[in-house]
Amino acid sequence: MADKEGRDLNCIVFGGTGWVGHTIANCLHDAGHDVTICARGRKSTYEAEIPGEIRRIRADKGEPADVRRVFEEVYDVVIDSVPTPESVENIAAHARRLRRYIHCSSTGGYAPLARIPGDETMPYDHFMGGWKFKADVDAAALDLFVRKGFPATVIRPPYITGPGLLPIDNQGGRRGDFIPDILNSVPLDLPNDGLALLQPVHVEDLALSVLLAAEEPRCAGQVYNVCLEKAVTLNRYLEITGEALGREVTIRHVPVDEMFEKYGEAISKRGLYFLATHMCYDINKARDQLGYQPTHTTEEAIEETARWASASVGD
Repeated sequence: MADKEGRDLNCIVFGGTGWVGHTIANCLHDAGHDVTICARGRKSTYEAEIPGEIRRIRADKGEPADVRRVFEEVYDVVIDSVPTPESVENIAAHARRLRRYIHCSSTGGYAPLARIPGDETMPYDHFMGGWKFKADVDAAALDLFVRKGFPATVIRPPYITGPGLLPIDNQGGRRGDFIPDILNSVPLDLPNDGLALLQPVHVEDLALSVLLAAEEPRCAGQVYNVCLEKAVTLNRYLEITGEALGREVTIRHVPVDEMFEKYGEAISKRGLYFLATHMCYDINKARDQLGYQPTHTTEEAIEETARWASASVGD
């Protein structure tokens, strides 16, 4: 398969055995690209879902010697699903004749949003809930683009959903008893009035955006927010989840601080504060420059994840 310049692409996906990483690798492979995945070999959860034609290599992207060995082969496109400052530096130092470097970040650094819907021109320096690490990684890649022409592109998804990982719960985490609570008609607390907006991205649409960036020569130095077409309130999110499971959800609205008092260390302050803020983004830049168009609706993504999680709980 060729990119928009008619060139065949040889791609490597770091973190390619993880949930997001293997979905990206499979998407690239299905589009006809040559794909290699690189991981440390510590997890094999999604191994059965990776086609045998995708080559596997084992290396630690944080170790310069390992990265030097990996890039004895020339890759056109590097994708890092879980980047670090060290991995960005090592890849930039050792990747030869690289056409595109793409990594997955997060919209978290925008929160709380300066406006709704948010876009890529907003400051990415609020660090609500501790997102400074993501900002540092993004800054490292984009600084290398400015100073050395490193062909970096940053993809920023919000909450990622889809089969393979538990859905976000009413406390801002992904607790295993969230779906059983709904199935058993347990009343669920939601922060404040439940009107905070949630705009997810399906993991397959996130992978699609990476594929499009890999095939687009003009995306270097750019940041793209990638999500589904519309947001729903937290109230509606729980309602859709319940409807997918054939249950009516009873919602109790509780101020954030009271939820902390009630649950204590059982919940994450970072996760709950983040859940209680708006996640709502404009995807026009990704649509116009990459040709990105989500293949799932927000409702479909929520329903699919709920049903997958319910089936998994029953296993």
